[in-house]
Amino acid sequence: MADNIQHEDFGEKIGGAKKDLWKDRGLYVNDLDAMNEREAEKFVKKDNIWKKPDYQAMLDDGIPLGVVYFIKKARDGLNASPQYYRRDDTPEKRLARQKEYIQTVRELQGAVSEVRTVEDAMQVYDRFFVENGYLEQVQGWGSGIHYQATEKGRENPAITNKLSNTLMVRSAGYFERNFTQKAQKEQFGVSKDQKVPKGYAIHFNDGKNTYSKNNDWKPDTWYVTKGYSILQTNFETREAALKWVQELAKGRSKSGKTRFVPPQLIAVRRTGPDYRNGAEITGQHYLDTFGFRGGEFGNWMNQNDRQASLNMGFEALKDLAAALQVSDKDIAYQGTLAIAFGARGSGNAAAHYEPLRKVINLTKMHGAGSLAHEWWHGLDDYLGTKMGAKGMLSEQPRLYAPFQKLIEAMKYKPETPEQAVARTEAQTERTRKNAASWLDSAVLGSLKRHGNEEQMETYAVLREAFLSGEAGSVERISAFKKSVTGRVIPKSERERLEIFEHMLSGMQAQEAPQIGRVETDFYRNSVRMGKECEKDGGYWDSNVEMTARAFACYIKDKLPYQSDYLVGHADCAVTFVSDKDGKMEVLKAYPEGEERRAINAVFDEIVADLKREQILTHSDVTLPLPAQPLAENEQISIFTAERPSVMAQLAAAKPAEKTTPAQAVPKKSRVPEI
Repeated sequence: MADNIQHEDFGEKIGGAKKDLWKDRGLYVNDLDAMNEREAEKFVKKDNIWKKPDYQAMLDDGIPLGVVYFIKKARDGLNASPQYYRRDDTPEKRLARQKEYIQTVRELQGAVSEVRTVEDAMQVYDRFFVENGYLEQVQGWGSGIHYQATEKGRENPAITNKLSNTLMVRSAGYFERNFTQKAQKEQFGVSKDQKVPKGYAIHFNDGKNTYSKNNDWKPDTWYVTKGYSILQTNFETREAALKWVQELAKGRSKSGKTRFVPPQLIAVRRTGPDYRNGAEITGQHYLDTFGFRGGEFGNWMNQNDRQASLNMGFEALKDLAAALQVSDKDIAYQGTLAIAFGARGSGNAAAHYEPLRKVINLTKMHGAGSLAHEWWHGLDDYLGTKMGAKGMLSEQPRLYAPFQKLIEAMKYKPETPEQAVARTEAQTERTRKNAASWLDSAVLGSLKRHGNEEQMETYAVLREAFLSGEAGSVERISAFKKSVTGRVIPKSERERLEIFEHMLSGMQAQEAPQIGRVETDFYRNSVRMGKECEKDGGYWDSNVEMTARAFACYIKDKLPYQSDYLVGHADCAVTFVSDKDGKMEVLKAYPEGEERRAINAVFDEIVADLKREQILTHSDVTLPLPAQPLAENEQISIFTAERPSVMAQLAAAKPAEKTTPAQAVPKKSRVPEI
């Protein structure tokens, strides 16, 4: 690449990136003009409008504790996001409600932002509610002035009793009790390292009112309690007691979850065809070859990083087209997809797809290896729109039969004959046990009262015949009961027992157990991954994430060569967990073995069907760029010492984390290894 080439954002402006947002100043009503409907639903939140104040800075500036706490509670009194009435049933009405919410939040912010004393706090109620027209003061009959909601206040769902009760400061004494004292009790303004964990307390032992059975409780020491229980005594200092209780609470509340971040690849290798034909890739190549809508770079990515990302991403996308045997233009879903390199998230975050703006973001540190995973999310969203889903198609797979088949293949597989036998035997045993319980409750009690030993032996024989599913056994037992006790089995109980008789008869007649289905290891491990790792709440075992992880594995298996930037993280969803005996074992949240082959077969069907429906375009090969002659005195730079790679720069910044040296690229490869 010539030294004077500078890589900048290309194509259509994507919008919505961190560098373009209102995040520093907060959201205003006119900012909605630049948002689409989905973005407005996501971003119109209290925290995006009224940025969370720096309460500690207020305290440091000398504002009284109770006043700062009042400001916090006033802000907390607002709903976190707009509330809607049932009649807000069109995009236009919801937009109007969102604008109203932004305006309300801004008005409250203005009313409390200058509060510095108790007297100021007592004036906020009128400043916000009355001056903004939400309440009006009226003279009551035989009483003083009171407040009454106006139509504006009644129609605004953000104006709530909770907010009204918070802002109503009746007197200085009321303020002291409800704000200053509560702030002290909640340790508001106390730094995290000085906070006593919730539910615990630290007390001083003055030696006057303490009791010790062993007479070992020393005076002038500190002790820790939880509720009415004394947990530990005889701390020489409060700091020692605090440190002890913090460690105790940390251990007891620890969830055991770990944060899962795909490991950064030590080296990015590729052994496939030379699609670049020696050229350095530019943003224009992404527009011309794949039809991307646009592309962005993070402000903090230097030109070397940008070039590396462009080169590797281009080759990876070519590999993806080759694996699927689709047209290069299908990669951007016929011009609807955008791509970003390190522009739309933190460097420590994993790569991600943004459905609001239809853009794949590959972060500088962890983007390498996740391109196929994120591309599938984009396709999932694209197909969802085409099939009429409200969101990703994998979330509503019944709209498209091949997707429903994919979900079934990911989560379930046929039983083995041994599993079928074990399941059938267990079911039979459970049915026999339930049937015996119902029969005994209907017959046994009265037989014991009226029958003799011989009659009890007869019942045991009839009972076993019933449990073997012998036809007519219930009638014979009922007749036997009448002969002994004078009463038959009641009709309702007899009908229930006849159902059991029929079920047991069918079980006995079954020659071989029917093959059912069981959960796949992939599904079970994904569920457990959610319990072990920080992202839970259905993230790991969701259709959206399971299909993306499975697709990355599918592409890795389809390619006859290595393409790390595309699928280097396909098999990375791994963590260590302990079993019931405390032994460590490996947990893999991606498909393997026969399960993986079955899922891959369904992906084959999906791709073939999308081509038949002309949603994807079949192409046997993906062609390299035409060779470009070098300009005079120009040399093609392949990550020389003068231009270090992305990973080389990171390795220099974090030498302790990078101990494995990158291997040299074979001369025939022509592609960079970083």
